[in-house]
Amino acid sequence: MRFPWRGYVNQLTHAADLRHRVDDEFVGRVADELIRQRFFTLPVADYHRAVTAALGSGERIAGEQDDEDVTRDFLARLVRALDDRGPWPEPPYSTSGTSEWTALREAPVVARVPLTDRQIEASLNRVFAEEPPGVGDVRILILRLGTGQQLALRASRPFAEPGVDLMTYDDPVSTVAAFGELTGIEAELG
Repeated sequence: MRFPWRGYVNQLTHAADLRHRVDDEFVGRVADELIRQRFFTLPVADYHRAVTAALGSGERIAGEQDDEDVTRDFLARLVRALDDRGPWPEPPYSTSGTSEWTALREAPVVARVPLTDRQIEASLNRVFAEEPPGVGDVRILILRLGTGQQLALRASRPFAEPGVDLMTYDDPVSTVAAFGELTGIEAELG
């Protein structure tokens, strides 16, 4: 099965003006942002694999307004820039799908984050999901910390009201400490 590269490549080229060759500084910034995983939130290896697959596909890669040769040049240089920066560090946190909610639904609330879910979304550049979907009784965000701990952030208040539950089966003290250190968001043990 072919790797579904187009969505990844579209993310990488969307805001770039690829009608003319981009400079090395731009390529480096994109590579650094991929590694930081702030704006590009999927694993770096997935983007690398997608770009490599796109370059080898023989298909048109460039968007309608972009030049094909310029786009291919940018992507080839991006792969080299990522290779030069390897091995890539593990991100401080990553999101898990809402399918993990079933496993965490009954986890104890070990802390409270004194922010709204919207403030947390802005800080982490990750989005809460409604659970159940479309109903929105609660909004959840499942995180796996770089330390290996998994937690759920659960917001059940109105959007503008602060107070998000931090739920986990892992050790409460070390999980809350790691959450604060890795996300920059303080939580109050409860």
